[in-house]
Amino acid sequence: MTDLTIVIPLGVSIPGTPVLQYLQWCVESLQNQNTTYSYRVIFSCDDNVSDEIKDYLQSTKYEIKWYEPFYYFKKGGLWKKIYDQWIFSDSKYLAFSHYDDMWSFNKIQSQLDLLNTSNVDLCWSRVQIVNNQNNILQEMNSLSELNKNTIFNSPSYAFAHSTITSRKILDSGILEHKDNWSAIYEELYYVYCHRLRGIKDNNSIFYHRVHSDSITNTFNNENLETIIDQRCKTGYSLNETLKDAAEININNIRKKLSEEVV
Repeated sequence: MTDLTIVIPLGVSIPGTPVLQYLQWCVESLQNQNTTYSYRVIFSCDDNVSDEIKDYLQSTKYEIKWYEPFYYFKKGGLWKKIYDQWIFSDSKYLAFSHYDDMWSFNKIQSQLDLLNTSNVDLCWSRVQIVNNQNNILQEMNSLSELNKNTIFNSPSYAFAHSTITSRKILDSGILEHKDNWSAIYEELYYVYCHRLRGIKDNNSIFYHRVHSDSITNTFNNENLETIIDQRCKTGYSLNETLKDAAEININNIRKKLSEEVV
């Protein structure tokens, strides 16, 4: 049994992705963690990635769970791939990282120390934005705490990415929406995190990369031929994705959970 499971979802969003250099920097940041805690890394990877990417994944000796192509544009999207692995892991704590982001060398040690000593269920770090050359562009403002007032706010930048959570997130109610959450997962996660006791770690950093090949730039693009083709192959259109998200009615969830939060 490991202390932490980290899932890295991978797939081809546009030609040329995943970008090998970004993936290497991400993995190196996890390999170079200065920690006494045990952790495992799992790639949840669509099987149509390039041979170059497959070879690199194999070389890391980390676990690889293969998925069918274009999973990002299926119901549940890459978030469902993350939860698949979280559910079947036996780790006390859970996290994910996109392949193009990085962690500070002390992120595991610092956040798990806080989780254990503060008797909380959720911990989030500072967030800094880096470019395609790893230059730090800026530090983003992040919440100092979660309470019944913050539940009505939009999540701070990359909040979901920066967190390490206990397995209590699996019992928070968020999994009721796993088929419909693709378009709003990060906001939904933020809202359900209010059911957990949380704390901010000011001593570790999550590095969020901004670059032209990011799926963030293409998810809602109805004019890009490769995106249209992938949505056709999965049979799950952008309109259907957005309709599913609307059916979750996140505002009602906010109101309900605000009655539980101190």
